[in-house]
Amino acid sequence: MAKELALALLFDRYGSLLSTRQQELFDGYYNEDLSLSELAETYGISRQGALHTIQTAERKLKDTEQKLGLCRAFSDIRHMARQIEDLVRPLEADRPEAARIAALARRIAEE
Repeated sequence: MAKELALALLFDRYGSLLSTRQQELFDGYYNEDLSLSELAETYGISRQGALHTIQTAERKLKDTEQKLGLCRAFSDIRHMARQIEDLVRPLEADRPEAARIAALARRIAEE
């Protein structure tokens, strides 16, 4: 499941870099939970052809993340924003700017 979530995040970030067919098959397999047989029938290809297209898409998504690192960077930013929020939370009662900092950190972590 963690692998599927990681691939879904990569697809959300980089999916537009895939061909239309790769996008459709990847989305059908991972997001719509269609089997290889169902995909093969829908697209008029073999199960092996569907699997090959999905695997090619997976590799392209992983390679793109390896080169650009955007998902990793966004994850790191969210983590740091949560740490900032945790650090300033105890100060909020005494310092009004701490509440603003915490609110900004929350916004960053949520985006």
